[in-house]
Amino acid sequence: MELQKRSLIILCLGWLASLALASFVAGYYYMEFQNLTGLLEKYENVIMRVNICIDYRELNETVVWYNDTIVPLGCNLLQATETVALVNSTYSPAQQASFVDAINGVSNHGAYFWMWQHWNDLQEKWEYGDVGADRYRLTNSETVRWRYEIPSYT
Repeated sequence: MELQKRSLIILCLGWLASLALASFVAGYYYMEFQNLTGLLEKYENVIMRVNICIDYRELNETVVWYNDTIVPLGCNLLQATETVALVNSTYSPAQQASFVDAINGVSNHGAYFWMWQHWNDLQEKWEYGDVGADRYRLTNSETVRWRYEIPSYT
């Protein structure tokens, strides 16, 4: 009987210690969140939020969204994409623009290339970009998409 009491006391103390630790960790992360929120408010005039989609549908049916991605004001599409993905690109002096060779290890191959589009709110449709991603300046709340596809001009 004494052994059962002792086991119950140890179990309760362990439970209380776990509860205290969980409370401490939750409090720590709450304070960190508050600090980050304060920093974001402080720098709100030099940042913008954009939505970036990486569409691998032609490869494996996967579509990944990075909504409300925080980037510096005046950021171009290539820079913004590099904040959410591993991007390999090549600069072309003739075009004076960068060409995206791969995103997250998925390289242009055969007739498949990474093409980018932006969402046209007025016409409610996707439109292909007419410049290289490093030449396209994003605007606040803009939505863009990278698609691994066979371009229509091939």
